[in-house]
Amino acid sequence: MSITIRPYTPADKSACIAAFKSNMPRYFAPAELPDFEEWLREQDVRYTSSSKNNNEQYYVAILEEQVIGCGGYHIDTVRQEAKMTWGLITHTLHKQGFGKQLFLYRVNMIRLVCPLCHIALDTTQHSYPFFGKLGFMVTRITKDGYGPGLDRYDMELPV
Repeated sequence: MSITIRPYTPADKSACIAAFKSNMPRYFAPAELPDFEEWLREQDVRYTSSSKNNNEQYYVAILEEQVIGCGGYHIDTVRQEAKMTWGLITHTLHKQGFGKQLFLYRVNMIRLVCPLCHIALDTTQHSYPFFGKLGFMVTRITKDGYGPGLDRYDMELPV
């Protein structure tokens, strides 16, 4: 089954928050929710701004007219680095290929904007095998980096 991916709009906020909450506490610590909500507020401002650029994008994944996930990226053109931002799929829809579709879409969009960028992300011990299958290498592990029981795995995709 295929999803539709489109840019995030402020109307998507509540569905993105619901998808995030569905992944707590296994994939996201409850303490991260305010950070995610602030991130979405910033995206709302960016959406209404007249000065948009391709170095920062956020997308939603849609299945049967419902937002089931979201994720984006930020590119530092000086450092030639792209950082994946807040990628997730509603918990009940994990392991169906939707996360992979959204992730590969983001990688492809990064490559269009910055072909030589190396791509980095951070995730938990629960998700790092997913990214490993997509070619990412672990560069650092921080025990309890997101909170008790949620280790932080920093990963990079070689160019």
